[in-house]
Amino acid sequence: MARLTTVIIFLFLFLFSFQAQAKSPPPGTGTTDIPANILIMLDKSGSMSDALASNTVTQYPIDVAADSSGNVYVLEYANNRIKVFDSAGTFLRSFGGYGSGCNQWKYARQFTIFNDQVYLADHQGNRVLKLSLTGQCIGSGLTYFTKPFGIAVNSNYVFVGNYGNTIETLATGNLARTGYQNVAGGVNLSIGMSLNSAGNKLTVASFFNHKVFEFTVSGNNLTYVNAAGTSQSSANGSFNSPVDTAYDSSGNIYVVERDNDRIQKFNSSLVYQAKQGSFSRTSAFYSPYGMFIDSSDNIYVADFTNQTTRKFNTSLTETATFGGKSGTKLSGAKNVIKKIVSDTNLTAGANFGLMEWSSSANIRVGITNNGARFIYSNVDGISANGGTNLARAMRTARDYFRSGVVDNWDLTCSLNFLIVISDGYWQSNNEVVTVANQIRNVDNIQTFAVGYALGGSNSNYSALATAGGTTNPLYAENETELLAKITDAIKQAISGRLTFTTPAVMSDVSRNNFVYQSTFEYETDKQWKGSLKKYQLNTDGTFGSVLWDAADKLNSKTSSTRNIWTSVIGTGYNNFTTANRDLLKSKMFPNITPTDTEVDNLINFIRGIDTYDQDADNNKTETIHKLADIYHSDLIVVANPEASAVDDNTSNFQKKDSYYRLQNNYNNFKSGATCGGPCANRAEIIYAGANNGILHAFKASDGEELWGYIPPNVLGVLEKIPSSKANSTNAIYGIDGSPVAKDIYFDDTPNDGKDNPRWRTILLSGLGAGGKGMFALDVTDPNSPTHLFAFNNDETNKFVEHWDVNASKFEFGYVSGNIAPEYDYSKLGETWSTPRIIRIKVDGKDRWVAVFGGGYNGGVNPNVGSAVFVIDLENEGKVLKVIDIKDEAASDIANSLPADLSVITADGTNKANYNGALIYATDLEGKITKIDLTEDFVTDTDQNSSTYNSIIRSDASDKEIHQTTLFTAEATSANGRNIFTRPEVTINSDNNLWLYFGTGNTQKLQAQSSQIQNRIYGIKDVNFPNFVEVNPTGNVSMCKTAPTCPSGTDLGWYVNLNNAKKLTAEPTVDRDRVYFPLYEPSATNNRCGIGNAYFTAYDTKCGNSLLNVNMGKGVLSKVVKQGDNLYIGLAGEAKGNIAGFTAKDNLITGKSKAQEISGAVQLESWKENY
Repeated sequence: MARLTTVIIFLFLFLFSFQAQAKSPPPGTGTTDIPANILIMLDKSGSMSDALASNTVTQYPIDVAADSSGNVYVLEYANNRIKVFDSAGTFLRSFGGYGSGCNQWKYARQFTIFNDQVYLADHQGNRVLKLSLTGQCIGSGLTYFTKPFGIAVNSNYVFVGNYGNTIETLATGNLARTGYQNVAGGVNLSIGMSLNSAGNKLTVASFFNHKVFEFTVSGNNLTYVNAAGTSQSSANGSFNSPVDTAYDSSGNIYVVERDNDRIQKFNSSLVYQAKQGSFSRTSAFYSPYGMFIDSSDNIYVADFTNQTTRKFNTSLTETATFGGKSGTKLSGAKNVIKKIVSDTNLTAGANFGLMEWSSSANIRVGITNNGARFIYSNVDGISANGGTNLARAMRTARDYFRSGVVDNWDLTCSLNFLIVISDGYWQSNNEVVTVANQIRNVDNIQTFAVGYALGGSNSNYSALATAGGTTNPLYAENETELLAKITDAIKQAISGRLTFTTPAVMSDVSRNNFVYQSTFEYETDKQWKGSLKKYQLNTDGTFGSVLWDAADKLNSKTSSTRNIWTSVIGTGYNNFTTANRDLLKSKMFPNITPTDTEVDNLINFIRGIDTYDQDADNNKTETIHKLADIYHSDLIVVANPEASAVDDNTSNFQKKDSYYRLQNNYNNFKSGATCGGPCANRAEIIYAGANNGILHAFKASDGEELWGYIPPNVLGVLEKIPSSKANSTNAIYGIDGSPVAKDIYFDDTPNDGKDNPRWRTILLSGLGAGGKGMFALDVTDPNSPTHLFAFNNDETNKFVEHWDVNASKFEFGYVSGNIAPEYDYSKLGETWSTPRIIRIKVDGKDRWVAVFGGGYNGGVNPNVGSAVFVIDLENEGKVLKVIDIKDEAASDIANSLPADLSVITADGTNKANYNGALIYATDLEGKITKIDLTEDFVTDTDQNSSTYNSIIRSDASDKEIHQTTLFTAEATSANGRNIFTRPEVTINSDNNLWLYFGTGNTQKLQAQSSQIQNRIYGIKDVNFPNFVEVNPTGNVSMCKTAPTCPSGTDLGWYVNLNNAKKLTAEPTVDRDRVYFPLYEPSATNNRCGIGNAYFTAYDTKCGNSLLNVNMGKGVLSKVVKQGDNLYIGLAGEAKGNIAGFTAKDNLITGKSKAQEISGAVQLESWKENY
C-alpha cells in the first residue's frame, strides 16, 4: 500500500455569509481571527442552591443484582442496558443494548447473578443469556415458551418463569433446554423468582393472583410447599401485584409489590414479619419491581418510576441509593460552564470571561486568551448566596468592557456578548433593559438572556433579550437543555464574516501520476459542500485534466442506492436506514428522546435527502449535496498489498518490517486470494473522512462510492446536526482525523479460543476535532470491510466507551479515578494526533501497536491530552501503556499533545539498529520529549499493581518506560511558544539526527501582543540512535542564531520571528534546506484585516535565511516536495506575479533550488509508507 508518491491536495472554498455556525471557519480567513469576547454572567443568588430536576443516573430500573465484590448491577428497562456501580455508588461501566446479539436483549424484566456470571431472561427475544460481569457473551439458549419473565439459577439449572403456571428449566452450563413443569398451587405468571443460597428452595411471585409461592427443588423438579396471600389487598401479609421475591441467609422471604409500593418480610414459614414503603415520588417507593439479596443480606430494590435503586438491611432500614440523585441549580450550571469552556469547537473562536453576581457582582475571570482555562479551574469555587440584582451586574459588565482591559473589543469587526444565566426574577428590570440597550447601541455588546429552571417563560427575559439584540430568550429546565441552549448562543457569537474565497490546503501524498484534490464550499446554516477530484499529473509537475469528481458521482446517485453502514446494529453494508430506526434511535440521540420522525429525518438527511429544507423551497424530499467537507482529514490510497519482503542487505535488516514480512510469509498474502479475490488485483480505494460522520470508500478508477461507514463513536455526534432554526442545519466535526492503513499479521478472531494469525489490511483513524476517540476497520477485502474496535473518552462525564470486535459497547466510569488499565483512555483528548502503526517487543514476541499523542485539550483541562498512548492492535485497541509526559511544574499552560509524533523505526534509517521505535513528541508547553520504545517489554501480571496488564520494563526496580525532555522552548501563555506540529527529522552531513520545528498558537493566529515571541529551531540529538537521559534539558541558550553557525558543542540554531509570526504547518526538509510556512497577523492598526502568508527557507545546518517570500493573504499549508517541484496550499488570496512561483486558484507551485549535501544520509520524511 504505497503512500510515498501520492499527492493529495485539499482546497477549501468558502462562501461569504454571517450566521450561527456549529464550527468555526478555518483560521486565517479574515475577521474570524479576531475572537469573540464572551462574558458568562452566572447568577449565584440563594435560590440557585435549590435542587435541580435533571436526568437521573439510572433510567427506569426494573431489576438489580450484586456480584461477589459488592458491585451493584442495575437493569434499565427502556435502555436495554445494565449499569454497574461500586458499593459506594460510583458508576463503573455499562453494557447491553437493544438487539438480538448474544449480549443484547429486548426489554428484559429480570436477571440474576450466579457465581459471578449474569443470567438474563430476554423477554421479547425468547431466550436466556449468560454474560460475564463486563457483558461479554458466554452463551445463550432459547426458551420453550415466548416472553420469559422471572429467572433463578443454581449450579445445575436455570429456572425460567412464564405466563400461567409453567416454569421451564435450562442447563446452567450450556443453556440447553431440559424441560418444563406446570407447577402446583395456582401460580399465574411467575414474574419474579429466586433460589435460596443452597439452591434447593425456590420462591415465586405470582403476579395475576397476587400470591407468593415456595417450592422445594430436586434436580429440575419443583414440589409445592407453601404460599402466602389470599386476595388482592393492602393488608399486612397480602399482596397487590407482587413482582419479585428473594431469600436472605436465614431463610426469611422478602416480597416486592408494585401496586402497594412496598416491600414485605416473611419468616421461612411465610408468616408476615414487617414492611417498608408506601407511595412516594421522593422516597421508597413508586412502582418498585426487581429485588436482590446478596451474601451479606443487603437487600436491593429497583424503584422503577422514581428511577432509583434502594439498598436496605434485613430490618428494612434504607442504607443507600444508586441513581436518582439530583444536584443543585448552581452545580448544574457550573458543570455546563466547564463543558462549554473545554469544547474546542467553541473556544477556538472566542475568548471567555466569567462574572458571578447576586446582590453584588464580581468579575471572577477576565476575558483573555486563557480565560477558558481559568474558568475551568475556578468556577467550582462559586457558592450560592444573596439576592438578584442584575442591574448592578449589567453596569459592572459595561464598565469592565469600557475599562480597556479586554483586547480588541472596540474594533469594527469585534463581536462582544454577555450570556446572562439566572433562575428567577430580578430587581429593577427597567434599569436592566436600559443598560442592555445602551451597551448594544453604544458599545456593540449584545446580551443573551438564559432562563434556567424557571418552569416556564418570564417577561423579564423577553425584555432583556430584545434590548440586548438577541431577540428571543433561551429557556432550559435541566442541565442537558442548558448546555444545548448556551452552546447555540455561543455558536452565534463565534460565527465568521468572511471577506474572500477559495483558500487551499495540501497534504503530502501522490500516486501513479495522479493528483487527488479535496475541496469544500463553506456555507452558513448548512452543511459544507465537499468535493474530491482526481487530476492527471503532467510530466512537468503541473496539473492536467480532471478525470472525476467523487461529489458529482455521489450526487448522481439516489440516496436509496448508497451503501451506508454502521457496525453496532448487525450485519449488512446498507443498514443505516429508517428500517432500523428502533435500533439506531438511542445510539444517534444519546442525550434526548426523539420522535420517530426526528430519527427518520436525520437518517435520511445523512443519506442525502433535504429533510430540513435547507434551500427553503418547501420540498423536503429532494436530494442535497451528499459529500460533506473533508477538512483536517488526510486521504489515503490503499491498493494491492505491495510492501517489501526481500533482504535489502542492510546491517539492520533483521529489525525491519521487511524481515518480519519475510519470516511470516507475506509474499503468500500478496499472491493469495484472501482479499475478496486475488490480492494482487485488489482495487485501489481512496478512504476519506468527512465531517458529516462518514468514512467514505471511493474507487480510484472512477470515483464511485463503494460504501460509507459511520463508526459507533460518531453516531452520537449526529444529533448535533439538526438546528432549531428553520431551513438550517449545523455543520459539525465528524471524522476529522486522518486515517492510516497497514498490512499487519495478527489473530483477527481473538475470541474463538484459537491462535490463528493471518495477514490483514487494517485502517485506523482518530476523530480529530470530532471527538476523543478512534476506530479501526479490517479493509483487506474492500467490498466486505469489518469492524475491529472503537473507543471514546467522555471526559466531562468521566467514563470510557469501548466497542469490542463484535461491536458490543462497554462503559467504564472513572469518577473515583480508578479504571482498568486496559481501558484507561481517560487522558485522551481530541484525537488530532495521527496514529502510527509499528511493532514493538512484548514478552519476547512482536506485537503490532499504534502510538499517538494524547490529543488536544483546548488549552483548558490539564488532566487531558498530556500523554502518549500505546494501544494493542492485536487485542481490540486496548491500552498497553499511557506514557504521562512530564509537565513543567511552573507552567501556566494546560499541556497536551495535539501534534503527530515523529516515530523512528529501523525502516527509517540504517542507523536505527533496534526493535520498536524512538519517539519524539512535541507539546503545548513547547517541549520535545524523547521516548524509548526499543526495549523488550513485559506485561505486568501483578494484580495489585497500578500498571496491571500494561507493558513495563523488565527491570523490576525501574518499571516505567523511559522518557527524557530533549528540549524546551520555554512556552508561556504570554509568549505563545506552543508547538502544534510534528518536528521534521533528518540525518545531516554531520551524521547527527536533527529535528526542525517551530512555535505558534495556530488556534489564535491573530494574537499579536508585544509579549509574543515565536521561534523556529533546528536542534540535534547527538545520542541517537541511543536513548540517554538528557540533563540539563536543552534550551535556546545552548543554540546559536544566524549568521553564527552552531559548533560541535552547540545544540543547534534558532531564529526569532518578528511581528508575532507563527508557524502554521510542520516544516519540510529539502536536502540542504528546510521550509517553514509562517503567518504574520495584520498590523495593529488594521487588526480586522487578513494576515500575510510567508514561505521561508533556512539552511539545515546553520539556520541562515535562504528564502522569505510573501505569498499573499491567508495561511500556508505544509510545503510538499515531489522531485524538484514544490506545492504549497494557501488558505487565502495568493499574490499575483510571485517571482519563481505560479499560482493556480489557491495552489502555488515552484521549482526547488535545494542542493545535495555531500555525504549526507538524507531522509525526506519519517512517515511510514502506508
